[in-house]
Formats: sequence, C-alpha cells, structure tokens
Amino acid sequence: MTLEDLIKQYKTENYKFWKYRDKEGNDINTHFFFETHSDYLDKYLSFYKDLPNLTELIVHAADGIFKLTNNGIKYFIRHNHQEVFLDNEGNQRGIPFEISKQVRDNLIKRMNDILKARTFDEIFQIVTDCKVKGFGELSIYDTSMRIASHLNIEPDKVYLHAGARKGMEVLEEKGYVEQGSAKKKYIEIKDMPKPLQQLKAAETEHLLCSMKESMAQLKPLN
Repeated sequence: MTLEDLIKQYKTENYKFWKYRDKEGNDINTHFFFETHSDYLDKYLSFYKDLPNLTELIVHAADGIFKLTNNGIKYFIRHNHQEVFLDNEGNQRGIPFEISKQVRDNLIKRMNDILKARTFDEIFQIVTDCKVKGFGELSIYDTSMRIASHLNIEPDKVYLHAGARKGMEVLEEKGYVEQGSAKKKYIEIKDMPKPLQQLKAAETEHLLCSMKESMAQLKPLN
C-alpha cells in the first residue's frame, strides 16, 4: 500500500463504530455508519459548530458529548476517547465526569480569552492551562478541536497524542518522516510526507489515529 492508496481509502471507504451506551449510560447497542472517515469527522465537529452559545459549547466540548442520528433516531453519546470503560486488563480508561466538570468550570472562567483567540494554538494553550489531573493530552486536543470548530478556527499543524502518535510511529518506522518525529508534540504540515500535505491538519490527525492499523501495510519508503 502506498500513501496515495491510504489517502484514497480515507476519502472513500465506509467508517463505522459501535456504541453500547448513550451519554447517560443507557444501553443503546447501536452501530453508527458514515460514508467515509472524513464524513464522520465533519458530522462530529458540525455538532459543536452549531451549538447556540459558548457556555453550552464548553460544557459539551470538555465532556466529549455530541449528537448523531441513526435510522432517524437522535442519540447523544460520549466520544470514545472520553467515555469511561474497563480495558482488557481491568483498568479504568476515559475521563470521569467529575474530572471533565472541573475542566469545563475552569474553561468557563476563560470565556473572554477563548473569544479573543484567533489561532488553534491559542485555544490549545487555554485548554492546557485549564486541565486537571486525569485530563490528558488526548482530551486537551479533542476539547480544543471542538471549541475551535465552533469558532471556525482550524489547526495549522498536526498534533500528536495517543493513536495519532502511533500512526506517526508507523510513518517514522517506514521512512516517511524524520526520526524522532513521533516524539514531538506536533508536526508542521510542511514536514509531513507530500501526499498527506493535501489534507487539512485535522484530517491528517484523524487519519493517523483511525487508520493506524491499515498503515501497517504501507510499503517502506526506502
């Protein structure tokens, strides 16, 4: 598989995920289907873009709650990155609501600063300033992305965390980016492989995260 093949797959293949519960913890046992990976990203971020005010935005962004429709039924669900669950080893993962509530309370105090923000980096720094223990780099990025979407601000670099970092490790291992790239906080678009430079930074982040298993099939560059 080439990078061009991977990008084509990102733009054309169906994307789906399964949710056991809604945001209240009620059983829904539902598959959510999307035309493509980018179709999912658009629908997910559009929820935050369309919220009526900044307070409601901050509450939903920090908690990781958004709305999707399946077979005409509207569901409010929590993003997989923040939803609390037990992993295969019995460890609790995700962000308990008592932690995300502290972050959103801190963010509400910074509303004026958020409204003044003109770049994604500024929003990212504000969310970082408002973090508490247990609210890690992945949730900081996710929350920043949701707020930025509402303000029509896009990142101009590819931020790395969790799954996106693993995707970057594959690119590094196969010779597509410089050694040490996966250890960075973010990668400038100009330092990404040329085929990936055609995507927006947020799309590249999502590709690295959601397609990291497929990336294992990439041909080594050298």
